[in-house]
Amino acid sequence: MAAMEVLEAWEIIDQAEVPYIAKGVRRTITESTWAFKVKQFLDGLVKKHKTRLCVRGDQQVKGIDYFETYAPVVPWSTIRTVMTLVVNLGLKLQQVDYTNAFVQAELLE
Repeated sequence: MAAMEVLEAWEIIDQAEVPYIAKGVRRTITESTWAFKVKQFLDGLVKKHKTRLCVRGDQQVKGIDYFETYAPVVPWSTIRTVMTLVVNLGLKLQQVDYTNAFVQAELLE
């Protein structure tokens, strides 16, 4: 949450300020909710509290609220192939996780 606030990932506006996309057609405001989860160690002690903002995508209209969808997911067959190559060729494999990468991305909108 703090990372998103520092990077100014959103701004709060009045509903009356929502822009028009065509004459008399205002962009819709999609409802959202917060999801809270407590991560625990095996012994039950609290490890950390996690929060995520969930948006109701079923309220969005293609061509108005979004134009395309993209999910950067690698198929398991590709992961297995790469791991097989690493083992057979004696290479080293390193995994990287970019936290908050989507918040720092430049948008063309």
